[in-house]
Amino acid sequence: MSNPPEFAELYTTAERIKFIVMYIVIGGALITASKLFFFPWLKQFSSTAQCQTIVGVNGLVLLWYGIFIGIPLLAGILVASFQGCRGYKVLRDEQAPPIGEKVFKPTRIVRGTKAKIIGYLQLFSFTPFLAFSIWGGLQAHTMSVAAHNKSYDCTNKQTHEMRDNKTTLLSAKFQRVGITYGT
Repeated sequence: MSNPPEFAELYTTAERIKFIVMYIVIGGALITASKLFFFPWLKQFSSTAQCQTIVGVNGLVLLWYGIFIGIPLLAGILVASFQGCRGYKVLRDEQAPPIGEKVFKPTRIVRGTKAKIIGYLQLFSFTPFLAFSIWGGLQAHTMSVAAHNKSYDCTNKQTHEMRDNKTTLLSAKFQRVGITYGT
């Protein structure tokens, strides 16, 4: 006789609702913060980056390295911290999903070689992000060498006005949501 398939433990309805509400609140806060603060700052900084230096590094070079290396590396760290930990647990318990992990829908427990493959794939899921950041480093280096050989007009009145406009932009954003900022 064959054994009936084993299924992982399911989340209760109350736990599912709790997850949904928690992720909506966290996601909404992240979207709101990025729309109010990060994207306006990034737009302002990128428009005058070639004329700024931060810790002795040209702002344009810093922007390129941030885009081509920083973003993929940050995504890789996030993927490694979540999927990598789960992959380690799958390899340790020799089953997927690992012991004690609840699931949202009925899921059969997988053991043996399939579980090891799942564990290794999750453990090393950050490698495409790492490869992309290495490739991006080469691209950013090429662009920074080209930028070093090019001269920019940083005496432009419009450039100085955009740089000085940062406080005005923040003040307007805060006033839209009912917060007073500065004087």
